[in-house]
Amino acid sequence: MKSVKTISPIILMKKLSKSMKDSIQQDDEDFFYDRLHFMKFNYDNDSEVYKSKEVKDKVQVLNYGLETINILIQQVLRFGRIVYETEDSNVVYNFPKDELPKFYLNDIFSKKKTNSIKTNTKKYEGIKL
Repeated sequence: MKSVKTISPIILMKKLSKSMKDSIQQDDEDFFYDRLHFMKFNYDNDSEVYKSKEVKDKVQVLNYGLETINILIQQVLRFGRIVYETEDSNVVYNFPKDELPKFYLNDIFSKKKTNSIKTNTKKYEGIKL
């Protein structure tokens, strides 16, 4: 039995950084779903890729993982939490009663989409931590 090959932490962080930078331009609604449930639910569609020993498949699995990490970080930045949905009805259940993300309330009536990252970057620009 062989051990799993790993990737350099520097390369991994560079890939994740690029993915996060690309995501800054996306709207909040693009991240409002249960990514972990999505990955588990779709495992059967890609089970051969996950089990494969081919380099291209291993790279694809790594990319799935990096995209999942990026989405979870985006959710924490945009919504203050990781989004969870019920399995059967895809209803998000882990927000306080009577509280929803800004895009959920505004985008229904507006053509302009919400991007909390851009708004908060401008809002907190220049503030020292």
